[in-house]
Amino acid sequence: MSQAIILKGGAGGVGSDDVTASKAQVLQGYKTVTTDSDDEIAEGTMVNRGNGMVTVEFGDAYWENKFFARMEQGYYAQVDQWKPYVSIPYAVLANGIHLDANKMLDTFTVSGVRGAIPVRGYHGPDSGEMWFYPQESGYVIRIEEGYYHKSGDGLWKPYVLASPSLVKSAVNYHPEKTLSDTKTCEEQGQIKMVNTQDNNYRVNKSGAFGIDNWTDRSNPVFWIDFPHGNGYYYRADNHPHACIDASNLGTADANSVLQWQTATSQYGVKFEGAIPRWVCGTGDVISAVDNNGFAWDDTTGANRGRGIVTKIPNGHFIQGANYVFLPAPNLYPQNVRAGVNINGVVGTMVDYSVGRPVFENATFNTLYVGGVANKDFPEAKIYRDRTQSHNNYSKYIGGTTIDVRAGSNYHLSAFSNYVGFILDRAILFTFFRQLKVTYKLNMNMHTGRYNRTAGVNIFVFIYDANNRSRNIGGNQATHRSGDNIESVHNENTYELIVDTSMINQDGFVALCADAYSDDNLSSAIGNVTFTKIELIN
Repeated sequence: MSQAIILKGGAGGVGSDDVTASKAQVLQGYKTVTTDSDDEIAEGTMVNRGNGMVTVEFGDAYWENKFFARMEQGYYAQVDQWKPYVSIPYAVLANGIHLDANKMLDTFTVSGVRGAIPVRGYHGPDSGEMWFYPQESGYVIRIEEGYYHKSGDGLWKPYVLASPSLVKSAVNYHPEKTLSDTKTCEEQGQIKMVNTQDNNYRVNKSGAFGIDNWTDRSNPVFWIDFPHGNGYYYRADNHPHACIDASNLGTADANSVLQWQTATSQYGVKFEGAIPRWVCGTGDVISAVDNNGFAWDDTTGANRGRGIVTKIPNGHFIQGANYVFLPAPNLYPQNVRAGVNINGVVGTMVDYSVGRPVFENATFNTLYVGGVANKDFPEAKIYRDRTQSHNNYSKYIGGTTIDVRAGSNYHLSAFSNYVGFILDRAILFTFFRQLKVTYKLNMNMHTGRYNRTAGVNIFVFIYDANNRSRNIGGNQATHRSGDNIESVHNENTYELIVDTSMINQDGFVALCADAYSDDNLSSAIGNVTFTKIELIN
């Protein structure tokens, strides 16, 4: 079976409805029936652009991740080996790809555009600006704008330099505030470093220290001067310190400081004292320890004499007292010798041990004795009256007077009897070394033949108060006419002293007198009056 195409019109039977190309799809200079030629042969309108042309638009199809180039509509043909092309002017390309010289290295040119970014290299220009930026807590180093790259071998990152002077200025570096073992910005620190462990921990031993009580009187402090002055002080255990010789703190130990108090010295820091306190709770008069005390004679050579010694606790500190109390329950005036002041107490008690007259000017002081005993003393053979005759006698006539008369060779003492009187009370002689008796003579004594004498004997006797017949002391005196024809005593006064230093007991005192005559022609007539009796210590 065979096929045939029936053409309409003058074209041999082919019409516009039988083709698919329009005039615009047929090159200019070529004719044919097209879809839009109304079955007539018409010339095409497609421009023959040749091998290529300049693009009319270049843009960024970012939504498709590509660029596009627009061209004029037409036909583009290959010329020889050269395929059709579209040329893009530098300006159009630069615009299409958003080319920015400020984003390109100055060694790179694209579309006629040379980059404006300077290539600074591996070692960029030295910085001329550096400072601390507190908002970001770091230092800012200004560098020149541009591109910096690694070293040629790719091992080292790029860098710029900040001069030492710039860094010092930026960080406010001061060598005088930097340790001497530290070098910063090519400059060595000046702060002296002191390791306080050196020299057996004594390299920092100070010789200047004291108490600061003037800057704040309510809070004084102990200060120690650092001998090395300003510096950095350190040691490996993180406990640097200054030292002073402990002896400079004093020599006090616990035995030199009160209890309840603390002290610091070469023996310790703030140690408690050991000296006990003797505290008074009774005004300002404290009691002697155990109420113990005694009278004491100073034999130390200080010549303080006798005093009252009270017991105090040795080694104690007296607190709250100015006086020490020792009980003296018997210290009253009536117990102290009259006229004697013992610590403000003036005695009223008569002291029988004080030497004083027993009798004087016809008066007994009544301290030792009250007078003359109104009786004889037969235990010692002493009588108040031994009258032989009106010419021979001795008799007590009252007061302290004894009348005597002797003649015709008369001696009363030859009969072992004495005439006189006894003091009415015994006297304790322990305190006295002498008994002194003063007497007065009123006598006429005549010498007989052959130089015989007449006279008077004076006796002072002391008898044991417990054994009245025992003589424990005494003395006597004799007055006589001698070779004189007559011896007259008219109120003549004499003394007779008895040594009582060895008598340590009570004794009665007897005062006696008698006259004697050695010849019938001699005589002694008169009286003896005892005027004064004294105890002497």
